[in-house]
Amino acid sequence: QIHRFDPSVTPEETMKALHDLVQSGKVRYIGASSMRCWQFAMLNEVAAKNCWTKFVSMQDEYSLLYREDEREMHAYCKHNGIGVIPWSPLAAGVLARPIGTETTRVNSGNGAVPAKTLIGGDATIVNRVEELAKKKNCKIGQIALAWVGAKVASPIVGVNSVQRLQESIVKGIELTLEEMTYLEEPYEPKVVRGHL
Repeated sequence: QIHRFDPSVTPEETMKALHDLVQSGKVRYIGASSMRCWQFAMLNEVAAKNCWTKFVSMQDEYSLLYREDEREMHAYCKHNGIGVIPWSPLAAGVLARPIGTETTRVNSGNGAVPAKTLIGGDATIVNRVEELAKKKNCKIGQIALAWVGAKVASPIVGVNSVQRLQESIVKGIELTLEEMTYLEEPYEPKVVRGHL
């Protein structure tokens, strides 16, 4: 994965370098991360025009609390058969525990965003995730991951223990269309972040 669009490098130079890596056998496939849809599409168009390797994946931020790429990037990826493998599907841990829960990781400054930074319908979404987790007798994070898993190829999860890794496996946890809608309904659009 290349991380973010580099405006100081021509699209041709970027895509030729990535194509050369594939041709040399150093990598099999290429992907990109966190850029605007028009930038991603332009890079793929340059590759296609020159018969170079095109992207097969997009790694973007995506969770119940940040869905800005649904409008364009995810539609582009679906139309072009590109896999979406989002990062932060648990919104830096916010979707892994009830609002206000103290943890060692949160207190260290490396974990979840404090509840006071939740905006718009975010707190309602977190509360609904917790409600469904109780109903389905599973962990809160498993509900959030089941939602993401129903939308994309595979989310990227970060864990700090074997227990957290086991909890991130959501086998057998499925959400109905009504439950998906219930979780999505309070979402309010956000300012796009993470792009240049």
